[in-house]
Amino acid sequence: MAIKTKPSETGAPPTEKEEPLQFRNNPEVQKRLDAYKVANPSDAAYFTRVVTEAPGRAVDMLLYKDMQRHEADMRLVEKQLPQAKAFYDAQPPEVQARIDQRIEGTNPYYRDKAFVGEVLREMNRKNRQLLTTPRTGMAMATG
Repeated sequence: MAIKTKPSETGAPPTEKEEPLQFRNNPEVQKRLDAYKVANPSDAAYFTRVVTEAPGRAVDMLLYKDMQRHEADMRLVEKQLPQAKAFYDAQPPEVQARIDQRIEGTNPYYRDKAFVGEVLREMNRKNRQLLTTPRTGMAMATG
């Protein structure tokens, strides 16, 4: 995956020449990918041709795959959202403020997913507190 800096907020073109793309290399992934290419030479040739002859289409193909993954994530989020909202509404104002602060500035497209993630984090925090809080009235076992 390429690492690229975001364009400036003003939308003006950068004054400096862009640095060349830098890629992360994972030898294990590359080994699996090479084996897949050998097993599927027509797919490898097709995608190479798409990138060369229709780069816009290649971009759409990559983004479509990411969009499908996002939509699958969102189907799960939609199932979790009612319970997450119920948990959020049952929390004291300081917990609600902590959740709100964490998702502040989140892109509206990803807001529900971020909200559910933060509620799950808060639920996990509550569960850990229950496990680490000593119970009163219980006899300590002595060996």
